[in-house]
Amino acid sequence: MRILHLSDTHIGYSAYHKVAENGINQREMDVYNAFKQFVDYAVEHRPDAVIHSGDLFDSVRPSNRALSFALSQLLRLSEAEIPVVVIAGNHETPKLRETGSAFRIFEHLEHIYPVYRGKREEIEIENLLIHAIPHCHSAADLERNIRDARLRDGYVNVMVLHAGVIGIKDFNYIRGDFNEQVIPSGSLSPHFDYIALGHYHKATQVTENAYYAGSTEHFSFKEAGEEKGFYEIDFSGSTNIQFIPLSCRGMLDLPQIDCMHLEPNEIETEILKACEKYPIEGKIVRISLQNIRRSAFKALAWHRIKRASSRALHFEVDYRFFETEHEMERSHRIGSLVDE
Repeated sequence: MRILHLSDTHIGYSAYHKVAENGINQREMDVYNAFKQFVDYAVEHRPDAVIHSGDLFDSVRPSNRALSFALSQLLRLSEAEIPVVVIAGNHETPKLRETGSAFRIFEHLEHIYPVYRGKREEIEIENLLIHAIPHCHSAADLERNIRDARLRDGYVNVMVLHAGVIGIKDFNYIRGDFNEQVIPSGSLSPHFDYIALGHYHKATQVTENAYYAGSTEHFSFKEAGEEKGFYEIDFSGSTNIQFIPLSCRGMLDLPQIDCMHLEPNEIETEILKACEKYPIEGKIVRISLQNIRRSAFKALAWHRIKRASSRALHFEVDYRFFETEHEMERSHRIGSLVDE
């Protein structure tokens, strides 16, 4: 028994102002390309099942283009007779119960099992039993669904859920995400053969048997430098878990520049040196200017910086002004110089 576990594809996501040759937002295309890579792998390697642990879409109401793309890729898996279990995450779950779900359309595809009604469902695929728990309407509902899951003898038992797990390193940076729910790590039973988690965008082992697959693309500078991909799990004999990387657009968070004692021309030189030193070509890039004086900021030759950073898909400048003791400290950001 062999399965593939992916998560947080956020189909329909778009950002910045760059467009691809086909006229579609480049970041939207990047997200499509990452998911297509996964489907290519699945069709070639023929796993016994695919598990998607939530946030297939970036929003409750995906665009027609995003829906069409998702359908086309799931149809490829369906035609290859690869069972796919996909649970709803917080991004695609309506806050109001009476609001419909885009997942309903997937019910018409053979071998595709969408789970989105806010309660646990059991899906049996040969000797694989998937305990699928979609995003729930309350934390109490989520905890009850987890508690009520029962292992079945003679089966490979896999739990799938979409939530934050309190206690893992760096999780706090996504706290407060849209409609999210969190659980303590103690809620994850060690008796399942595998627990497929979604929501946290970094591929992470949480407990001995629980893993976040992470996202398939970079969506935040907190994810800069992280490898993106999915897990392949083989239950033949002892469980073997392997991370399979995807080729996606690079994201760089360049070292901060302390501008406290620098003149405008020196700050420009440091930025230009960073653009030459690091491989920014085609990447999403950010640089931070710390303790920069307002007068120095106004005197920067932005046309030079724009020209030096033009090889990046997106070049973003964060800056924090040096404040006197009578002023409040503020943080600011300039959007892409490449797009301006």
